Amino acid sequence: MKRKIFSRPELSKIREELRSQGKRVAFTNGCFDILHIGHLRYLQEARSLADYLIIGLNTDDSVRRLKGPERPFVLEDERAEMMAGLECVDFVTLFDEPTPIEIITELQPDLHVKGGDYTISQIPEARIVHSYGGEVLIIPPIAGKSTSGLVSHVRTIAGNAESRGDTKQKVIGIIPARIDSKRLPNKPMLDIAGKPMLLRAYENAKKSKLLDDVFVATPDEAILQFVESFGGKAVITSATHASGTNRVAEAARTIEADIIVNIPVGEMGLNPADIDALVSALIDSPDTVAASLTAPLQPDELDSTDVVKVVTDNQGFALYFSRSGIPHRTNQDAAQPRAHIDVCAYRRTFLIIIGSKDPSQLELAESIEQLRILENGRKIMMLPVTGTPPASINTAGDLQKARACS
Repeated sequence: MKRKIFSRPELSKIREELRSQGKRVAFTNGCFDILHIGHLRYLQEARSLADYLIIGLNTDDSVRRLKGPERPFVLEDERAEMMAGLECVDFVTLFDEPTPIEIITELQPDLHVKGGDYTISQIPEARIVHSYGGEVLIIPPIAGKSTSGLVSHVRTIAGNAESRGDTKQKVIGIIPARIDSKRLPNKPMLDIAGKPMLLRAYENAKKSKLLDDVFVATPDEAILQFVESFGGKAVITSATHASGTNRVAEAARTIEADIIVNIPVGEMGLNPADIDALVSALIDSPDTVAASLTAPLQPDELDSTDVVKVVTDNQGFALYFSRSGIPHRTNQDAAQPRAHIDVCAYRRTFLIIIGSKDPSQLELAESIEQLRILENGRKIMMLPVTGTPPASINTAGDLQKARACS
C-alpha cells in the first residue's frame, strides 16, 4: 500500500509542494475510533471537493481528554492505518491538541471540511481558516448514519439486556469559562484566598458523588492551558457564544454522556450534594429534561436585578424567571418567590437541541437563559438547595464580599 501516514513536519513540506503546484487541498479531522458508513460517505464527499484530502487524527491521549477514559475504542496506530486504507484519503497525520487549530495554522488547507449538524459559529478553528483566505464547509450528517446514533443504538441494546436498576447513566459536569466576562472581566482567573475561582469551582465539582468527570468549556487558550496545568480537562469552544448554556451545549457534542450538569464558575461554593440532587432528579424522572436549584430570597434581594427570581407550579416546575420582583403581591403572605441558583442539569440530547436554538424573546429581555426552555414549551424541575445557600459571584460587589469572608 502506498505510504499515506506522515509526521506533521513531513506533511508540512508536502503541503508546500502541493501549493507550489497549484493543487487544492481539503482537510478534515476527528477521532474516528468508531468508523462507520456515515464517515466513509462524508470523507468521499470531502475528497471530491479538492485534489487531495488530509485527515488530522486525534491521538489516543487527545481522544481521552475529549471523550473520556473509556475511549478510544481503537488505538491510534490502528486508526491511522485504517484511515490510510481508504481510497478517498491521501494523507493521514496525528495531532495531540483538543482542537485542530494548530495543525490548520501550519498546513493552511484551502478547504476545511466538517461533517455534522454544526454551524460555522460553532467551529472554533473557522476564524483561523478565514484569516488566511480558506473556506469552511459543513457536510450535513446522513440520516441514521452518525457516531452518536451508533453509540445510542449500542446503549439501547445494552439497556435492554440489563435491568433498569442496574443501568448506569454517565454524568458529566461542564464548567463554562471565558476571560471576556461581561459583568466581571477575567472572572475565571480572579483570585479568592490564593486560588483562582475556576480552580475552586473545578475542585468543588469533583467532590460530587454522581459526576463521572468534570470538563471546562472555554474559547480561551489561556484557560485551556491553565486547566491542563492542574491536571483538569478542557474543551475549546467558539468565542461567539452569548451564553454559558450555548457554550456547554457545544462542548456536550464532543463528550459522551447521558446527563450534563452546567456549573457556572460563579457557583464555586455550591454544596456538591446539590449537584447530586439534580442528577438524581433526572435519573428518577425519565420524562424530565432539565432541573435547577432555588434558595430562599433575602429581603434585600427582591428588587435587585442581579438576583434572578423564580416562581413554580404546585409540582415544583418553574413557571417564570425574572430579574424583577415577581409576582406582584397584592397579598404579601402569598406566592413567595425564591432565588434561582444558576446550576442546571440536562439530558444531553435535550441540551444539544435547546443549545442550537436562537435566544428566545423573553431570554433576550431578561438576560436569563432558562427562559429559552420555557418559551420552547419544556419544563424545568426546581429543587431547593440544602443548608445555607451558596454565595454566587457575578459582580464586583459579590467578589469583594467573598474575599472579605475568606
